Amino acid sequence: MIQMTKPEITQLKHQDLFADAITKEKDKSVLSWWWLTIPIYIIAMLLMKSIYMPHTTLISNFHEWAGKDKYSSILFFLILPIVFIIINLISVRRIYFLSGSLMTIRFVKSIWYNISIIIFFLFVLIIYSL
Repeated sequence: MIQMTKPEITQLKHQDLFADAITKEKDKSVLSWWWLTIPIYIIAMLLMKSIYMPHTTLISNFHEWAGKDKYSSILFFLILPIVFIIINLISVRRIYFLSGSLMTIRFVKSIWYNISIIIFFLFVLIIYSL
Protein backbone atom coordinates (compact mmCIF):
# COMPACT_ATOMS: atom_id res chain seq x y z
CA MET A 1 0.00 0.00 0.00
CA ILE A 2 2.84 2.39 0.77
CA GLN A 3 4.32 2.02 -2.70
CA MET A 4 1.07 2.93 -4.40
CA THR A 5 0.98 6.36 -5.97
CA LYS A 6 -1.73 8.56 -7.31
CA PRO A 7 -2.48 7.78 -10.96
CA GLU A 8 -1.71 10.60 -13.36
CA ILE A 9 -3.87 11.15 -16.40
CA THR A 10 -2.15 13.01 -19.21
CA GLN A 11 -5.18 13.45 -21.43
CA LEU A 12 -8.78 13.60 -20.30
CA LYS A 13 -11.60 11.84 -22.13
CA HIS A 14 -13.70 14.98 -22.62
CA GLN A 15 -10.95 16.53 -24.75
CA ASP A 16 -11.26 13.63 -27.19
CA LEU A 17 -15.05 13.95 -27.21
CA PHE A 18 -14.81 17.67 -27.86
CA ALA A 19 -12.37 17.20 -30.75
CA ASP A 20 -14.58 14.50 -32.30
CA ALA A 21 -17.69 16.69 -31.99
CA ILE A 22 -15.99 19.64 -33.69
CA THR A 23 -14.80 17.56 -36.63
CA LYS A 24 -18.23 15.98 -37.08
CA GLU A 25 -20.00 19.34 -36.92
CA LYS A 26 -17.75 20.84 -39.60
CA ASP A 27 -18.71 18.00 -41.93
CA LYS A 28 -22.41 18.72 -41.36
CA SER A 29 -21.90 22.43 -41.93
CA VAL A 30 -20.17 21.76 -45.26
CA LEU A 31 -23.19 19.71 -46.29
CA SER A 32 -25.39 22.62 -45.24
CA TRP A 33 -23.32 24.99 -47.40
CA TRP A 34 -23.94 22.80 -50.43
CA TRP A 35 -27.68 22.77 -49.80
CA LEU A 36 -27.59 26.53 -49.28
CA THR A 37 -26.22 27.07 -52.78
CA ILE A 38 -29.46 25.86 -54.39
CA PRO A 39 -31.74 28.61 -52.99
CA ILE A 40 -29.02 31.23 -53.45
CA TYR A 41 -28.64 30.18 -57.09
CA ILE A 42 -32.40 30.46 -57.64
CA ILE A 43 -32.51 33.89 -55.96
CA ALA A 44 -29.55 35.07 -58.07
CA MET A 45 -31.26 33.77 -61.21
CA LEU A 46 -34.48 35.64 -60.38
CA LEU A 47 -32.52 38.77 -59.46
CA MET A 48 -30.72 38.72 -62.81
CA LYS A 49 -34.05 38.24 -64.57
CA SER A 50 -35.44 41.29 -62.77
CA ILE A 51 -32.37 43.37 -63.73
CA TYR A 52 -32.26 42.44 -67.41
CA MET A 53 -35.99 42.24 -68.16
CA PRO A 54 -37.85 45.55 -68.05
CA HIS A 55 -40.90 46.03 -65.82
CA THR A 56 -40.19 43.07 -63.55
CA THR A 57 -39.11 42.91 -59.92
CA LEU A 58 -37.50 40.23 -57.81
CA ILE A 59 -40.69 39.63 -55.84
CA SER A 60 -42.88 39.33 -58.96
CA ASN A 61 -40.38 36.92 -60.56
CA PHE A 62 -40.26 34.88 -57.37
CA HIS A 63 -44.05 34.65 -57.17
CA GLU A 64 -44.19 33.65 -60.83
CA TRP A 65 -41.60 30.90 -60.30
CA ALA A 66 -43.29 29.73 -57.10
CA GLY A 67 -46.62 29.55 -58.95
CA LYS A 68 -45.15 27.29 -61.63
CA ASP A 69 -43.09 25.01 -59.37
CA LYS A 70 -45.07 24.86 -56.15
CA TYR A 71 -43.42 21.81 -54.64
CA SER A 72 -39.84 22.73 -55.42
CA SER A 73 -40.24 26.28 -54.11
CA ILE A 74 -41.70 24.98 -50.85
CA LEU A 75 -38.91 22.42 -50.60
CA PHE A 76 -36.00 24.78 -51.34
CA PHE A 77 -37.27 27.88 -49.58
CA LEU A 78 -39.25 26.58 -46.62
CA ILE A 79 -38.58 22.97 -45.67
CA LEU A 80 -34.82 22.74 -46.28
CA PRO A 81 -33.98 26.04 -44.53
CA ILE A 82 -36.01 25.09 -41.46
CA VAL A 83 -34.44 21.62 -41.32
CA PHE A 84 -30.90 22.97 -41.65
CA ILE A 85 -31.50 25.73 -39.11
CA ILE A 86 -32.61 23.07 -36.63
CA ILE A 87 -29.62 20.84 -37.46
CA ASN A 88 -27.15 23.69 -37.00
CA LEU A 89 -28.78 24.85 -33.75
CA ILE A 90 -28.47 21.31 -32.40
CA SER A 91 -24.82 21.29 -33.48
CA VAL A 92 -24.14 24.57 -31.69
CA ARG A 93 -25.89 23.26 -28.59
CA ARG A 94 -23.84 20.05 -28.64
CA ILE A 95 -20.57 21.93 -29.01
CA TYR A 96 -21.61 24.34 -26.25
CA PHE A 97 -22.26 21.54 -23.79
CA LEU A 98 -19.01 19.80 -24.70
CA SER A 99 -16.94 22.98 -24.42
CA GLY A 100 -18.32 23.96 -21.05
CA SER A 101 -18.36 27.74 -21.46
CA LEU A 102 -19.85 30.14 -23.95
CA MET A 103 -17.33 32.96 -24.02
CA THR A 104 -14.17 31.19 -25.15
CA ILE A 105 -12.49 32.02 -28.42
CA ARG A 106 -12.17 28.35 -29.28
CA PHE A 107 -15.93 27.93 -29.00
CA VAL A 108 -16.62 30.91 -31.26
CA LYS A 109 -14.09 29.70 -33.81
CA SER A 110 -15.69 26.28 -33.84
CA ILE A 111 -19.25 27.50 -34.40
CA TRP A 112 -18.82 30.40 -36.83
CA TYR A 113 -19.69 28.06 -39.71
CA ASN A 114 -22.93 27.08 -38.04
CA ILE A 115 -23.89 30.65 -37.14
CA SER A 116 -23.26 31.91 -40.67
CA ILE A 117 -25.32 29.05 -42.13
CA ILE A 118 -28.18 29.87 -39.76
CA ILE A 119 -28.05 33.54 -40.80
CA PHE A 120 -28.07 32.67 -44.52
CA PHE A 121 -30.98 30.27 -44.13
CA LEU A 122 -32.90 32.91 -42.15
CA PHE A 123 -32.28 35.25 -45.09
CA VAL A 124 -33.70 32.63 -47.46
CA LEU A 125 -36.78 32.26 -45.25
CA ILE A 126 -37.27 36.05 -45.25
CA ILE A 127 -37.02 36.17 -49.05
CA TYR A 128 -39.60 33.37 -49.27
CA SER A 129 -41.99 35.09 -46.89
CA LEU A 130 -42.06 38.34 -48.90
